[in-house]
Amino acid sequence: MCKGGGMATWVLDLDGVVWRGDELVPGADVAVSTLLEAGHQLVACTNWAQSPAAKRAALDRLGVPSFPVLTSAEAAAAACRPDEQVLVLGDATLVEVLRDAGLLVRSVADLPDGVPVEDVDVVVVGACSVWDRSRVGTVADAVRAGARFVATNDDATFPTSGPAGPRLLPGNGALVAAVSVAAGVAPEVVGKPSAAMATLVVARHGPVDVVVGDRPDTDGGLARELGAAFGLVLSGITRPADLPVDPAPTWVADDLAALVATALSVA
Repeated sequence: MCKGGGMATWVLDLDGVVWRGDELVPGADVAVSTLLEAGHQLVACTNWAQSPAAKRAALDRLGVPSFPVLTSAEAAAAACRPDEQVLVLGDATLVEVLRDAGLLVRSVADLPDGVPVEDVDVVVVGACSVWDRSRVGTVADAVRAGARFVATNDDATFPTSGPAGPRLLPGNGALVAAVSVAAGVAPEVVGKPSAAMATLVVARHGPVDVVVGDRPDTDGGLARELGAAFGLVLSGITRPADLPVDPAPTWVADDLAALVATALSVA
């Protein structure tokens, strides 16, 4: 499992792997503990463009041992130059991450509705729970005027839980598509499985041995980009009926606990 033997570096997705909505995926906390106690390095890598602090707080709330978190908000920050004016449609903590990186940032949510925004160099679109046609129009106007269009991810769906159990909601890809269609411009996607995200992971945490996730396109794609093994769990987006998938996983398991048990047994 680890190149050259010994302990491995594992990159774990969060949504659909460690939790689903506000609920812990059963056994995920134990699986994380098992890996950490065995001496493996863990890194969370999520396409949800919130701050790492917000994600670590969610780990704490669910009783999961803390480990480093990297989000697509940080990849978006790395894609911008310090002298660029950035307009954001996204989560408040995405705005925080961009500002903490020293960028000149305005959030659509803080601006008068319907008023054109001048002097925008980059538009960043990340997942947020509150958006409407007018706000999409504001950022689309900036893109049509020549601003670079950066998407934190283009995931079509997002796994969560509702009163009737697991369900899928539109992902950030739906919001990105609305802006892209309105502006007539395709985005630069910086989240998984992009080379930008892979570069950020390696720069901070070194070579990666295993990527675990619930999406072959993003998590499997990141594993391929990193030259790592791919562990696919069926607790999020991908269902048994979707198999086989590309890239082909090294392991397939119902959830993180089962995958860790299988991977460690053959290591």
